[in-house]
Amino acid sequence: MTKNISGFFEKSGISDKVLLPPLADNEQGEPRKMGLELEFSGLTMERIISLVVLCYGGEPESESDFKKYVRNTRLGDFTVELDWMLLQKFARTDYAGQLGKEIGFDIDPRWQKRVEKLLAATAEPFVPYEISFPPVPFGRIGELEELRKAIYRMRGKGTSASPFNAFGLHLNPEIPSTETDVLLRYLQAFLLLYEWLRLSHNIDLMRDITPFIDPFPDKYVLMVLEPGYRPGRRRLIDDYLEHNPTRNRPLDMLPLFAWLDEDRVLARLGDELIRARPTFHYRLPNSSIDDPNWSFAKEWNVWVKVERLAESERIRTDMQELYVERKRHPVKTWADTWMREMRTRILD
Repeated sequence: MTKNISGFFEKSGISDKVLLPPLADNEQGEPRKMGLELEFSGLTMERIISLVVLCYGGEPESESDFKKYVRNTRLGDFTVELDWMLLQKFARTDYAGQLGKEIGFDIDPRWQKRVEKLLAATAEPFVPYEISFPPVPFGRIGELEELRKAIYRMRGKGTSASPFNAFGLHLNPEIPSTETDVLLRYLQAFLLLYEWLRLSHNIDLMRDITPFIDPFPDKYVLMVLEPGYRPGRRRLIDDYLEHNPTRNRPLDMLPLFAWLDEDRVLARLGDELIRARPTFHYRLPNSSIDDPNWSFAKEWNVWVKVERLAESERIRTDMQELYVERKRHPVKTWADTWMREMRTRILD
């Protein structure tokens, strides 16, 4: 087996310099882009909107008290929302009017506002605000740091600020290709590096024990990493849906699969929160917005290791063979971690 695997583990390559993956362009020959979603607390909606405008310009627009936009910034459109679907649905619906019709007399619409404020006050200590950044070319990821720094200066609170803050940073890199074998090897690379990724991101305990980033089932991992696994697009999607009928995976493939075959995905799950898009929805990193040494670039550079392994055929194949061998043969002790096995069998 090759010694080159050491390059994926001995040096993390984590810095504030934005690394580029092997495939920086999409199928159309245009630069790939990345959007991100940041969860945090400690600021009001009004303050967050003002910070976006201060950093990037644009015009605020309101859908409700709990979901707003900043349109036409120099990077694109931002969305800011209180990340609680029940409250957003309530705010978009005329509950006071509907209830008045049912009981036979008009209800003061201010009643609904009072209920919304009560729900918001109850939710805010536990439910984060989420900013959805517009996708930018990889070379412009550094510009997203302007808002991160502004939120830090205003004392935004991240994952570690409270035992209840299971907040995350979601990266959404555009896929390099729609070819099934390409998508498969990126999924395989993620599964092989999963334990290393967890260590590199230093996953918070609360995020670990909540269901938001539940690991892929062992049965599914073994199936996908089996060297003979060569599915077509339909089988790739069907196998994923069978073993992962949830958005709560560290690498959520549902938005991508819905973009490729929306009817297939929605027929199985019917989840209105699945937003179809041609991206890998990477949900693993913490939101360390209150750490002065943290940056989006550092978290992005960890993900780049996945892309590099995906495009390193020989190394990835060696890793797959080793992983499947050790998992398929329980008499060959699996007590050591995957990282230790990699170092013992290949790196030494």
